[in-house]
Amino acid sequence: MSTPGGLRFMLVTTAKNEAPYFLEWVAYHKLIGFDTICVFQNDSDDGTHEILRELSDLGEITYAYNRAKRGAHQVRAYKRAARQQAYLEADWAMALDMDEFLTITAPGGTVRDLISALPDADQIHLNWRLFSSSGHAEMTDELVIERFTRCDPPDQVVETYTGVKTLFRPAKFIRPGIHKPVPREDSTNLVTINGSGLDKSGFEMRKWRSLDPGKRAFAQVNHYILRDAASFVLKRWRGSAHQADRAVGKKYWRTHNRHAFEDLRLPHYAPMVRAEMARMDARSGGALMAMRRAAINHHRDCFRQLRNDPGFAEIYRYCLADIASETPVAPA
Repeated sequence: MSTPGGLRFMLVTTAKNEAPYFLEWVAYHKLIGFDTICVFQNDSDDGTHEILRELSDLGEITYAYNRAKRGAHQVRAYKRAARQQAYLEADWAMALDMDEFLTITAPGGTVRDLISALPDADQIHLNWRLFSSSGHAEMTDELVIERFTRCDPPDQVVETYTGVKTLFRPAKFIRPGIHKPVPREDSTNLVTINGSGLDKSGFEMRKWRSLDPGKRAFAQVNHYILRDAASFVLKRWRGSAHQADRAVGKKYWRTHNRHAFEDLRLPHYAPMVRAEMARMDARSGGALMAMRRAAINHHRDCFRQLRNDPGFAEIYRYCLADIASETPVAPA
C-alpha cells in the first residue's frame, strides 16, 4: 500500500451550465490534494464547454462531453470515469457535484491528511452541511466559498439523517455512485468509516443519508445548494444535469435556506484559491478569467429575461421576502 504522501486522488464531477463556477471549484479541490479532476458535461450553452476545453488543453483537468438519455447523465459519466486509466491507478476517488466542496478539518486540511487520520477505511461517508443564500439576492463575481457562509446547525446531523458523499478506494469498487460507490462482488468485509472516524457500529445509515454523532469531526461536504436568489431562479429554469424532472420551487427554497448558523472555515482558503485561479488564468493567457466573466454576464442576462416571466418573477419575490426575514446568525 502507498504511503499517505504518495497517494493518488481522483475527483469526478458532472455539470450542466456551471460556467461561472468551474475555476473556483477546480482551484479549491486542487489545493486540497486531488491530482486528477475528471469533468463530464451535457447540454450546456453558457460557455461551459469552452472553459472546460481550455482547462483540458492546459492539462489542469480531463474533460469529455457526456451523451446520455434524459436523466441518465450522471450514472453514465461515472461508468465512463471508471474506465479511465487515472481511475484505475488512483488510490482514492470521489464524486462531487459542482455545488459541493469537500471540507477537511483534520489537521493539515488535505485529502492526504484525512486518509492519514482514517488509514483503515475502504470508504469514508462524509455528510453534507447545507448552506443557504446567506442573504444574497444577486449574482456577483465573488467566490462561492467566501460569499455563502450561513448554514444548518452543527448538531442537526446528530438527529437528522443527512446526505453523504463518499471518498473510497477504487480497487474495492466498480465505479463511483451519486452518493456511495458500487462495490465489487469480490470485495468483502469493506471497512466503512464516517467523517468523524466512527465505524458502522457508531452511526446509522438509511440509503444515502446518515446520522453522525461525532458532528463531522474530520470532514464534511459543504453543499451550496441554493447560492443567491437570482442563481436559484436560474436553477429552477435550467433543471438538473441528472434529475431533469426535479421540482425546484418555493418549497425547495424554504427547506434548504438554513441560515441560523455560520461556518467560516472555507473563507480562509479564499486567498489561496484566487492565487490558484490566477495561476491557471496566466497559463491560458488571460482567457480563463475572461470566459468566467462572460459566463457570469450570460447568467445575469438570462436572469433578467426570466424576471419578465410572471412565474419566475413570483419565485424571485418569494426568495427576496424570505431573505428579508432572516435573523442574525450564530457561530457554528
